[in-house]
Amino acid sequence: MNPNEWMNYVYDLHQHIRSQDQKIKDLESRLQQMEQTSQKKNPTTIEKIEYNFDQLKIERLDGTLHIGLSPSDLAKMDEFGVNQTNPPDEKVPLNQTLQTDLRNHIYQEGPKIIQHLAEQYQHPVNENFQHVMLQDIEKQLPQRIHVHEQEVRNNHNLATEDQIMNYVKDQIKHEIHQSLITYMQGNGKEGKDQ
Repeated sequence: MNPNEWMNYVYDLHQHIRSQDQKIKDLESRLQQMEQTSQKKNPTTIEKIEYNFDQLKIERLDGTLHIGLSPSDLAKMDEFGVNQTNPPDEKVPLNQTLQTDLRNHIYQEGPKIIQHLAEQYQHPVNENFQHVMLQDIEKQLPQRIHVHEQEVRNNHNLATEDQIMNYVKDQIKHEIHQSLITYMQGNGKEGKDQ
């Protein structure tokens, strides 16, 4: 190739690049115009969202859940917070704490107590009947807690909730043990066949 041909080749190449550059600019301009036109003609709006819940169960909520608010309401409102822990001055009710503690005691210690008493009084109890006995004791807890709580508040001079809770818990544990002894002494023979 002679130098003149090279000059022509480079010149043609330069013209081609300039032409391509202009086409790109034109296409970018057209795309921008189309986007603006599209946004003006078809703005995205959500008129209504409906939720129908037969049952709503939230076990744990991290973040914020807004039910019944429109997006414009969300923009206007202050932040709502959900405190998932009890404030320091708000305690779990005494009755609920006692039921949980005593239920744990029944199912952790109850089988050992029943087996020990069954051996002591020579009245074997099979596992099924043992389970029935524990369930029966558990069903009586709310009533027994209420009775002992009323008794301690009316007749004893205990100052703190912890003292009251420990007293009621000890009374009910003693009651459970005594009722199992009474059962084994008199009616334990029923457990053999069950």
